[in-house]
Amino acid sequence: MLEARVGAHITDIGYVLARAHWGKGLMTEAVRALTDAALGSPEICRVQASCDVDNRASARVLEKSGFSCEGRLERYTIHPNIAAEPRPCFLYARCR
Repeated sequence: MLEARVGAHITDIGYVLARAHWGKGLMTEAVRALTDAALGSPEICRVQASCDVDNRASARVLEKSGFSCEGRLERYTIHPNIAAEPRPCFLYARCR
């Protein structure tokens, strides 16, 4: 699953991939294609995504897709499968 939430000039993306398909480059290819399409739209100048600080594989997908880590957001997202409390995340973005 790859989701895009389009705003006035920013597109937020989120994704999840079944474990059986990890490590094949599928999500990197999908994120790169969606980001290229979004940034090809004249009104969108930024595509951003966040990932849990412990999810190195997700961070790597974003890095291989041309995103830069812009910072760490404390107590940002609740991941019910990890903890009931909000967890820190990294914010990544690719801009034109």
